[in-house]
Amino acid sequence: MFKTQSRVLAHSSALESGNFVVPDYILNKASDDLVNLFHRFCPHRMYPLADPGTHVQNIHCKFHAFEWDKNGVPLNNNKKLHCGQASIGKSGLIIKDFVEPDHKWVDDLSKETTLQYSHSLQGSSKGSWLWLMDAEADLLHLHMNGIHPFLSKQVKLDDIVMEQGEGWILQTHPDGWWLYVYPYTFVEYGNPGCVMVNNIIPHNKINQYGFDWITQFYYADSVDVNCRMIFETLDTVFKEDVATAELQKGDYFPLIKAMNKYEDHCVHWGQWYKENLIK
Repeated sequence: MFKTQSRVLAHSSALESGNFVVPDYILNKASDDLVNLFHRFCPHRMYPLADPGTHVQNIHCKFHAFEWDKNGVPLNNNKKLHCGQASIGKSGLIIKDFVEPDHKWVDDLSKETTLQYSHSLQGSSKGSWLWLMDAEADLLHLHMNGIHPFLSKQVKLDDIVMEQGEGWILQTHPDGWWLYVYPYTFVEYGNPGCVMVNNIIPHNKINQYGFDWITQFYYADSVDVNCRMIFETLDTVFKEDVATAELQKGDYFPLIKAMNKYEDHCVHWGQWYKENLIK
C-alpha cells in the first residue's frame, strides 16, 4: 500500500535474554548497533517458529523438526532463515527503514539504560487500521465524556505540546509523551523508566480492513508496581481507539483541513498517506 514502511520492531533491551520474537521476525543481536532479522515462519512449509513476545535460543520448527542455532545457522537442513538486518538507534529502539531525528524524544530514550522487557499483550480486529492510525493521531477526541473518559482525567488537552517530523508525530504531556512512526508503530514514554512499543500488523497490506497488534512493555527496575499499573492503562486506551476505528463508517479518507488545532496531526498523517500511497 505504501512506498515507505518504516518500522520500530522492539527495544534493544529485549535482546538481553536471547533472540526476541516479533510478528514478522526473530530478532538476533549481531553487534552493538545491528540486529539480524530471521523469518518467523519456517521457510520449508511456513509454520511459525515461535510466538511473538517470547525469547528463543536455538530455533526449532515443531512441524518437521527442522532446527537452527541462535545465530540462524541450519543444524539439520539447508533452509535459510536470515532475511536482512535492522539498526539499533541512539534511542535504543530497533528500527528498520527509519532515520532517527535529532530530537528530544530520541535523547529521552537514550538515557533509559536499565530497561528490561516485561511482557506483551496482543489482539486482533476486523476494523480499518488506517482509521485506527488516524485516531491515534487525533487529540481532539481526548475530551471529557468522550472516547477516553479515564485518560481525559489524567491529561488536559491544553498541557499537550504537538510536534512533527519526517514520518512521525510527537505529543508531549507533563508525564511523558506519545510518538507515532508512520505507518505502523506507536511508542509511549512514561517519565522515567516506562516504555511501550505497539505495532499494527495488517492482515493484508493492500487492504485496510483487518489487523493484529502487539504491545510490548519495558520497565526500569526502579519503577514500582503502582506506576506499572497506571502505565498499563494505556492498553485500555488503545482498545478504546480500536473500538472507535471499528465504528467509523466507510473507507479511510485523509483530513484535508483541521477544524481545531488538536486535529493538526490528523492532517499530517493524511498528507503522509497521500504522498506515500502506491497508486
